[in-house]
Amino acid sequence: MNLNESKLWKEIHQQDECVRECLKYNLPILKEIAFNIKQRNIKNIIFAARGSSEHAAQVAKYVFEIYTDMFVNIAAPSITTCYQGHVNYQNALVVGISQSGGAQDVYQVMKKCVDDGGICVSITNEPECLMSTIGHYQLNNHCGIETSITAAKSYITQLTILIALAYQISENQELFNLLEQLPDIIKDSFQLENQVQNVIPFFRNSEHLLIFGRGLLYGLVQESELKIQETSYLDARCYSASDYQHGPIATSLSFVPTIFFIADKQTDKSIIQLHQRLKEEKNIFSLIISNKDNISELGDLSIKIPHQYDGLSAVFVCAIISQMFACLLSIARGYNPDSPIGVSKHTVTI
Repeated sequence: MNLNESKLWKEIHQQDECVRECLKYNLPILKEIAFNIKQRNIKNIIFAARGSSEHAAQVAKYVFEIYTDMFVNIAAPSITTCYQGHVNYQNALVVGISQSGGAQDVYQVMKKCVDDGGICVSITNEPECLMSTIGHYQLNNHCGIETSITAAKSYITQLTILIALAYQISENQELFNLLEQLPDIIKDSFQLENQVQNVIPFFRNSEHLLIFGRGLLYGLVQESELKIQETSYLDARCYSASDYQHGPIATSLSFVPTIFFIADKQTDKSIIQLHQRLKEEKNIFSLIISNKDNISELGDLSIKIPHQYDGLSAVFVCAIISQMFACLLSIARGYNPDSPIGVSKHTVTI
């Protein structure tokens, strides 16, 4: 496949405008949701999601718990659908997230919230869907139809909506500034294409891959793992840099390439220490993606992102890098990144 023929590649490069439209249409509703949350003194948020949508929620968990006084949990839908659990959502905000809006298990969690008297919100990219028929507020990605089965712009806009909700609740100036700059941050990320292109040959024939992040960037690497798995069919596995040292480090092998996302001053030190240990003990081959030159130089390969993008802003830059990496690697390996084998845009689980 030629790169310019890829639907995924085209949709990656639409995301700056998608974010702009997403914010324009959703901010008034998000303001109303935040007002309701404050009026009812809701302090618990439950995200119900699968796949890329859950990965957006994983980043959002960090954002809400850093910038608001709310506690966040990621729902296990089977507690409701299989075990008929007795969890009570009366004093909670439940946010169901799904690109297609057809996730039946997520719908059941939302229904339980409504029945219990909690606040229920849906985030979908299809206005006429199962999840839009329930709950108190319906948010739409406003990113247009995704023609590639591999999700890109729905993930980015889901994450945008969740951060915007955190801003409306916290009124934090840092989050406001991020949202104002977000279309430009994403547009700047497209300029990293040549750096991503240059590292692809080193991974083209790999069958295994380890990916590391921590904190906000651990939320991001879960999505990186999925994108690489579904487009290139290799055994990519992600770890928190802290969790990896509690057992999995014993499986490290020198011939398994690694990617380290190190662009968050709050967590950089611990990931650097893990990288150094693996270099010394296992002689690993590493690609480092960082906003700091002195850190980038520690790897065998590097992708250098603009130094001003750190922490949450770096999540978006690294998301674009991950999407481009997955698309380019898939094509280099002779696959079609737009139509992963066995993957559907409307996967239904119960």
